[in-house]
Amino acid sequence: MKIITSIFSIVLIVMFSCGEKEKPAKAIGKVSITGMELQDGSKPAGRTQANFTWKHVFSNQVQLTFTEAGSGQSFEISLNPNDFSKPYTIALPYGSYQYLGTSISESVSSTLPVTVSGQISVDAPTESLLLNGKSDFGLFTFSKSNLASAPKIITPQAGTLSSTNDFYYTYVKGDLLLKTELALTNGKSFRIVKSSKSFSQQQFQIANQASEAQDVFQPANFIISAERLILEPNGYPSVLFPYRIMDLAAPFNETSGLQWINGRLFSINDGGNSAEIQELNPQTGALIRTIKVTNAPNVDWEDLAASSSHFFIGDFGNNIGNRTDLKVLKIPIASLLNQTEVTAEVIEFSYPDQSDFSGSNSNHNFDCEAMIFRENQLHLFSKNRGDGRTKHYTLAPNPGKQVASLQGSFDSKGLITGADISPDGKNVVLLGYENLGISSRVFLWSFAAISGATLSGQGNQFFLGSPAGLSQAEGIVIDSQMELTISGERISFSGLNVPPRLFKVDLAGIFIP
Repeated sequence: MKIITSIFSIVLIVMFSCGEKEKPAKAIGKVSITGMELQDGSKPAGRTQANFTWKHVFSNQVQLTFTEAGSGQSFEISLNPNDFSKPYTIALPYGSYQYLGTSISESVSSTLPVTVSGQISVDAPTESLLLNGKSDFGLFTFSKSNLASAPKIITPQAGTLSSTNDFYYTYVKGDLLLKTELALTNGKSFRIVKSSKSFSQQQFQIANQASEAQDVFQPANFIISAERLILEPNGYPSVLFPYRIMDLAAPFNETSGLQWINGRLFSINDGGNSAEIQELNPQTGALIRTIKVTNAPNVDWEDLAASSSHFFIGDFGNNIGNRTDLKVLKIPIASLLNQTEVTAEVIEFSYPDQSDFSGSNSNHNFDCEAMIFRENQLHLFSKNRGDGRTKHYTLAPNPGKQVASLQGSFDSKGLITGADISPDGKNVVLLGYENLGISSRVFLWSFAAISGATLSGQGNQFFLGSPAGLSQAEGIVIDSQMELTISGERISFSGLNVPPRLFKVDLAGIFIP
């Protein structure tokens, strides 16, 4: 009996000993997290002679979760992506893991929001891990030179830019529009409006003169786009940035004028098109409806204006200078807003200084594409093909025949194609383009006021870009926030095909209230 008991005891010991060997404790690996590398599909290559390398600012804490592929068991560690002076360590059982961590932020941030994700296999006592970081935010930087204070953020949310020793900066979610107002040390201010681009740095430098040293960045992670704006003698840069550029549909191929009426946007096509007014959606550029003018053809409609009670169409395009039937059509606003067909009163006019109507001189000074209404007068601004200047005429807004009154002229340095006046009547803008072929630039003139019948003070000229990118700019309107809406007709010439377009320019700050 004792022998049997002893044998049974030995069997039990062997069984339990074998069971322990079949379920050994899972080995543990020590993972050292040594850093984070931002990644993008198109990383910049090469190096430049740079005086700045941007060091990204991240949220001070990212919660990182490692999830084991087989069991679904998870392990967490908190780390500061700004500081990898010492590795962060986490103990993980042997296995294959997915890791994920996200820093949460608003659409505008002083830190770069990142998503950290990737895989790691733990099959050794020690492992090293360089985190993969991605972001859909872009970076804006502004050199502090010639800025009186941090730029204000107008949109997408109010605030001010953050600061380093040499720069103001902010991170903005990709494809959002950042509108900033810059206060200069010379007392002037203006706005820069740009769309954010994911994984890109947009750098701006304001210089008093071209000889000032240029800030050059070494592209470390983000692709860099730099703009250097030189201040003109008037204290402003000569360049402004159009934004919200959208293609228009075929009904607007030859859009030539714009006008706000009670928050609704109206346009016309120029000569050779139907005698119709078009209402369009200002957000999308889509055609909402058309209004037919029943008693007047579209000989060469060029611009729109409005009083408190009437809508005016300038039928005064005069490309070869031979027209003797110049006119302005006058339509009640109530009819425009509520009817699909309207009848116009006709204001016929001629120029007091034109005597040649032969059409034999293509470089003449009696074309017109720009008009505003102010103080019970229509103000016309000529498109001088001969001398590149602009003459200012006035008309009484009364049906019948009259001779326009010449008020003066100025050197517009190009061809004027549109005009508008601010809702408060204090500010005037003229739109045009240089007559320099493929080198031409779209421009606008701003005037702080009209005194009596003439433009007062020195106007400021700003360049907006090439017609190849903006189309042939023809229509312009300004709202109470000093935001311009500009339309341009299609270009199809010598292999260049540009669709009709609608875009914005912000002039707030440039006019003195």
